[in-house]
Amino acid sequence: MHELGITQGIIDRAREVAVANSARKVTDLYLTMTPAADFTFDSIEMYFEMLTDEDELFKGAHLHLAWAPVSATCLKCSDQFSTEAPQPRCPQCGSAAVRLDPTAPMVQLTDVGIDDKG
Repeated sequence: MHELGITQGIIDRAREVAVANSARKVTDLYLTMTPAADFTFDSIEMYFEMLTDEDELFKGAHLHLAWAPVSATCLKCSDQFSTEAPQPRCPQCGSAAVRLDPTAPMVQLTDVGIDDKG
């Protein structure tokens, strides 16, 4: 259920950008997710709709998703590689004992589209 808090953080950051730019509306939010995320984009969309349902600043705003790879280390052979798979296998030895970079972001707000005409 931490998706709720993550989504609220995305909304709060987008609001800061909108206010700083005297926006009338937020039109688009651009997100980048990595395989380190232990939730789906669908859950972010659901909470976004729920949290912004009556918020005029976000009415009609669209979420856009891009995927980014994450660094991983094989716990069997120590190979380090980049992956876009949420449950990767080591390309060197084929092991499923892989650790994704624990410092990798799960989801980031990378851009905010605004309408400043009013």
